Amino acid sequence: MNSSENPTTNSPHDPHDPQNHTDLSDLRIGEFLLLRRLGSGGMADVYLAEQTSLGRQVAVKVLKNDSMQGRSDVLLKRFEQEARAAGGLSHPNVVQIITTGHENNIAYIVQEYVPGLNLSQWIRRNGPPDFSTGIKWLQQMAAALSAAAEAGIVHRDIKPENILLNRQATAKVTDFGLAQLNQPAPTRMNLTQAGTTLGTPWYMSPEQIQGTKLDHRSDQYSLGVTAWHMFAGRPPFPGRNPMTVAVQHLKELPPSLATLRPDLPLPLCTIIERMMAKKPEDRFPDGRSLEQALTAAAALPPRDLSAGTADLAGRLRRWRPTMTLAVAAILACTLTTWAFARLTATPIRLPAPSVYPEIRKQPSAARQYALAMLQPDRQDLWNAVSRFYPESTEAEMASLQLGVALMASAVPDASGAFRAFAAVREKGEVAPEKSYLQLLGMIGQAWTLRDRPRSTELEQLLSDIQQQIDSYQSDDLLQLDIDRAPIELQQFFSRLQMTRRQSL
Repeated sequence: MNSSENPTTNSPHDPHDPQNHTDLSDLRIGEFLLLRRLGSGGMADVYLAEQTSLGRQVAVKVLKNDSMQGRSDVLLKRFEQEARAAGGLSHPNVVQIITTGHENNIAYIVQEYVPGLNLSQWIRRNGPPDFSTGIKWLQQMAAALSAAAEAGIVHRDIKPENILLNRQATAKVTDFGLAQLNQPAPTRMNLTQAGTTLGTPWYMSPEQIQGTKLDHRSDQYSLGVTAWHMFAGRPPFPGRNPMTVAVQHLKELPPSLATLRPDLPLPLCTIIERMMAKKPEDRFPDGRSLEQALTAAAALPPRDLSAGTADLAGRLRRWRPTMTLAVAAILACTLTTWAFARLTATPIRLPAPSVYPEIRKQPSAARQYALAMLQPDRQDLWNAVSRFYPESTEAEMASLQLGVALMASAVPDASGAFRAFAAVREKGEVAPEKSYLQLLGMIGQAWTLRDRPRSTELEQLLSDIQQQIDSYQSDDLLQLDIDRAPIELQQFFSRLQMTRRQSL
């Protein structure tokens, strides 16, 4: 379709055609060619588009025509307000607005395209992030909201779905569609009908639920709920209906994040609890104060999850005067035999049982994985994830990390690593949605052979990897799957791609 065609006349994607109102792909709006729909909300659809004048990809948010029935003025004003709110911000952690327009009854906003997942999608796919990744994202989100507050903007809809994560694992706040502009009274726009509360109940502040005046501390509360969800893997108040959730926000305290994530430094858990205080005055007074607190927390090490073992050893030492040598000997033999039986039941050869204490089963796969992340060279910790939670996503990722651990140990076990990656590759055949494991397993196997002379085995692996790459529908989807791999495999894959491009 060329730029001279009228998008609302004789077009297969006529937005006024009731049979075709849900997808505007291939439609040209001004200099923007809509390529494919990325997502849909209650008020607008978002499309990946090409800005033909500059030859770059952008995201175009198009107001739904069917959502305007009977309230077009309000929705148009709210849509325009989003453009003004985000368009006035220039911050690396805010999705940038490029331009807006209204053409042939189509209202649209053009914004920066952020390839990747939103935070909600990322958590569903990968589980809760580790401490270092999560605190980095939280700092970035807090910085974005601090900039918004300084500009007099209250977002009012902070939630995991409105946090985008790009390929560099940078968090960006988007969707200012419900933003409140704290302007002087004569020019302030009131788009909320009496008795109507806008926002998402699972992340709304108590004052937003009650319909009272909001300021930046309301966004701070929603960010605290988002952070709690990010680290715990679920919302703090997972009620089945909005009313139940609203009551919980007003009256109940969230479960202890420090208990659910024992690897997180206690000061970070305290910060998130303060952000979620019921009264605005009990939260951080401004964005700068919150950012300073997060900076201090980011400098702390994760908590040592082996503290429970140390506590047990301390109690045994305190009890030693009252224990007979015979009882102590029997206990020691029993524990050693039990530990040896558990460890040797795993498929990978491990150090002698006396080297490490017995690994306890954590309450969730995410916490078991977090325990291994603290000591990534511990093969037995990665094996424990698969042993305790064999059907979890964390188990699959632990298998990849195990292969890396075997190669990175003081005495690298290339054969063991090769077998570990082969096991990952085989798991990819279980379900189509996990086929990415086949690719990551093959990349891992090739990584173990990287320092050897070229062989038939390596050539076949590289051929299989290329076939898998060619099966992807887009580079974005490929990159999302590569991003799941340990950093060593990501870097190796980048070198493979660079070598291939140089040979073409």
